[in-house]
This record gives sequence, structure tokens and C-alpha cells, in this order.
Amino acid sequence: MTKEMIALTWLFICQICNFADASFTLYAVAHGVEEINPVMAWALNTSPLLFIFIKLLLFSLAIDFIAKKRPSLLKWIAVLFMSVVAWHISFIFVI
Repeated sequence: MTKEMIALTWLFICQICNFADASFTLYAVAHGVEEINPVMAWALNTSPLLFIFIKLLLFSLAIDFIAKKRPSLLKWIAVLFMSVVAWHISFIFVI
């Protein structure tokens, strides 16, 4: 695979993990967990759709910028978000 294909694969994994993070956050909040990020808590209190829109848009803009400027970081961002998703999944069994 070329470097561009590898970067696109990591970019795709980042986007999927961000969507999973948003979905699991909505699930957790519906079960009594509090959103810690004050900006995202405000968005969530305003509307879950606004929360999703802001989370996906801001992350997409940021990850696109990183993909263009420092594509080698995509792998580490993906690993970080995979860890966040795994953390969310571990709480599903607790909630």
C-alpha cells in the first residue's frame, strides 16, 4: 500500500472512532453520566443533534488539517480514539 492509502485508512479509522465516541457518549449521558467538556456539555444540553454536529464537524476539520500537514500522526490519533471507544465499551457493562 502507498503512504497515501495508509494515511486514508488511518483517517477513516479516526472518523469511525469519533462517531463511535459520540454515540457512546450519548448512551452514557442517557444513563446518568455527565459530559465533562463544558462546550460539549452545553451543546448536549441544547440538543443531542447539535452535540453530534459540533463533535463530528470540529473533529473532521481538525483531522483533515492533521492529515494534510502531519499524516504520520493519524496512526497515533486513531490509537487514542480506539482506546477511548474501548473505555466507553467497558462502561456499557457497568452502566
